[in-house]
Amino acid sequence: MSEEEAPNLALSLAELRRLVEVGFERTNGSTALILQRLDQVDDRHNELAKRVEQDRAAADARYVALEARLDVVEREAVTRTQLTERTRQIIAVVTVLVAVAGAVIALIQLTRG
Repeated sequence: MSEEEAPNLALSLAELRRLVEVGFERTNGSTALILQRLDQVDDRHNELAKRVEQDRAAADARYVALEARLDVVEREAVTRTQLTERTRQIIAVVTVLVAVAGAVIALIQLTRG
């Protein structure tokens, strides 16, 4: 190695060292940015998980309330069969009342005439 190449070699090594340091700093910066974004993603995930759990609890509460309402409706609701039977009973009672009224009117007319 000659005396002229030594300063060039030292200068090249210094330039190489600077490039390597700049590359490491860029890598460190990118890594820090990625870690920061991962932290943000983790926070957002935790918020969404809490929200989902709250929504699930609210949905479960609504489900229980609706089940209770449905049970009440099923106990108190009049079925078609029951409605038909009531209608038959009412028709039978009205028929008996009309027959009794007819008999009373016939008796009244017989006693007068």
